[in-house]
Amino acid sequence: MSNKVTMVDPDMGWKYGFPKPLPKDIENEDITEWLVENGYPREVIDKWKQSVLGYLPCRYWEEEVDEKDKKTSDLT
Repeated sequence: MSNKVTMVDPDMGWKYGFPKPLPKDIENEDITEWLVENGYPREVIDKWKQSVLGYLPCRYWEEEVDEKDKKTSDLT
């Protein structure tokens, strides 16, 4: 059985282990604390928020995941 998961990749996220699957319970919410908990530096987020842009740019996309794989990724 397959399922869709939303992937998130903040600016330069590869340096901090991104992209990562976004938990369903925080979709459409402010993900700042989740990003920090998952290794993204708060200083980088703060710098972007103070920039002309005013927010941290993130790419989002959906991926199909196998239920078996999803359970494994939920543990990480």
